[in-house]
Amino acid sequence: MSPVLKVVILFLVTGMGGSYLTSPVQAGEVPPVTAKQPTGQRIILLAPSAPIILEINLLVDQSDFRSISNDYIDRMFASLDRDEDGFLDLKELKYLPAFGIQRYDKGNLQARLKQLDTDLDQRLSLKEFAVYLHSGQGSAFRVAGVPSRSSQVIELFRKLDQNQNGTLSDSELEASPQTLFQFDRDEDDVLNLTELRPFNSSQTNNAAQSPFRQTEIETAFLRLDHDRSVNKAIDEILKKYVEYTNPEKDAISVGCFQQDRQDSEQVHDSDQNADGFLNREELFAYLQNPLVDVQLQVSIPREETFRPHLKFLNKTTNRVTEVQVVSSSKIEFHIDGLLLELRVKSSRHLLANNVRFYQSRFRVVDSDKNGYLTEAEFMQLNLPGGDYKKVDKNKDEMLFVEELTEFLIKDTSEVQNQVVMTVANDGRSLFEILDTDQDRRLSPRELRNSVQRVKEYDGNRDQALDHSELKGHFKITFELGKPELFVFAPRTDAMSMQQNMTIPRTMNGPRWFQRMDRNRDGDLSPREFLFEQSLFKKYDTNQDQLISPAEAEAVGVSGNNN
Repeated sequence: MSPVLKVVILFLVTGMGGSYLTSPVQAGEVPPVTAKQPTGQRIILLAPSAPIILEINLLVDQSDFRSISNDYIDRMFASLDRDEDGFLDLKELKYLPAFGIQRYDKGNLQARLKQLDTDLDQRLSLKEFAVYLHSGQGSAFRVAGVPSRSSQVIELFRKLDQNQNGTLSDSELEASPQTLFQFDRDEDDVLNLTELRPFNSSQTNNAAQSPFRQTEIETAFLRLDHDRSVNKAIDEILKKYVEYTNPEKDAISVGCFQQDRQDSEQVHDSDQNADGFLNREELFAYLQNPLVDVQLQVSIPREETFRPHLKFLNKTTNRVTEVQVVSSSKIEFHIDGLLLELRVKSSRHLLANNVRFYQSRFRVVDSDKNGYLTEAEFMQLNLPGGDYKKVDKNKDEMLFVEELTEFLIKDTSEVQNQVVMTVANDGRSLFEILDTDQDRRLSPRELRNSVQRVKEYDGNRDQALDHSELKGHFKITFELGKPELFVFAPRTDAMSMQQNMTIPRTMNGPRWFQRMDRNRDGDLSPREFLFEQSLFKKYDTNQDQLISPAEAEAVGVSGNNN
């Protein structure tokens, strides 16, 4: 074994990340926490009745989680510093991305440089650059959604939401048979999951990829860490809590943030014109430092060796109930009837084991046993997102195990600079709620009964259904991000596997009714009825455009009486 490989393996065993990839110039001067700066990561949960503010005190190796973004800052600075003089001049600054920080992203290049250049030397040092990225905070924390039963059929919600306001009104539910009729591709008068999913199934596949590179999936949890995220939260708040909004003022009632609280003075202070509402400007100012409803502490190991830990610190609202400490790394509690199951995990051992896995695979695919891989041999590694030219660092078309290992560590380190809060929904989807007979299809009668079926899920009683009211159970995991090459997506889901199950023949109603019921949904539609439509109207006594078994039985009784 070569000395280089020994050093690399020793590095993997003792811990991944750290100083191995850190430049000599450290961006690690994390700005001190001030009175105006939150000590933790703030998140807003769009709960059914009103918003909930959570503050997560995130510690990575016993330090503030924002410090782990230093490696990321070093690498980005080095990539922008093309002349390698340790500074970013105006020419290099044009490649600087905008991170949604309103006060820094305005104007032309000269204006941006003036905002960021604190020592007025017409260039950015690493320290000045770090201040900019630390202000965004997005590099250190991210909320990720994962596909679940609800998201697999989320298109049903979107298809029924005709005005695209994020909620389903009674009128939209009542119109569901007409709205969804166009998706009945096999013209059997029932809708299955295949018909309701998008034609382009790649969207579903992409959603199951790495949380670092996946397509964004909607969740009821939103970050509050820079201007862009706060403005997004404001849009969602005004859209969701319509019963508290004043459309003329484009504002929301102060009472929306006072439910079951005693210390509401801070909310009133944000209402600068004392009209009882917070307009967008007032709401933006309030969300910079809102009243925190739930405070948690999360400790995650990165280089140090200890068990991950999760602690419930405090709650300031009666809407948070049934707090249960399941273990040192798992806590459960309820908010407005929603069950939140939170846990923290360590992925250090998983990352190291997978690096070793690809090192072993290297020896297997090296078919001629010459100690390096050609591009053809490299393809047999099946390395997700791996480009031979990128991995072959010296471009000599001979990929040695040291080069592969360095690539694996670098790919790992890039996302290990980020804490990921993964939100999985284990609640019932709209499809499952409407599918009363659980045959994985929606019949016309089930759609016509949709208004009654969803009433029990309308938590805020606003005569409309939104996504968060469907999601009764959230599973939330805190961990350091995994690179794409260490995330393996499931090949399929249970619903898809059961999609082709046989639907039994209708057993209710007279024989002629059972034979006409071709789609076996227990009703006869006008399309299935083989006699004259005038008879259909006669037999359909309640005029709901469906002949039920009871109505069919009544036909026989009527004939006997006559």
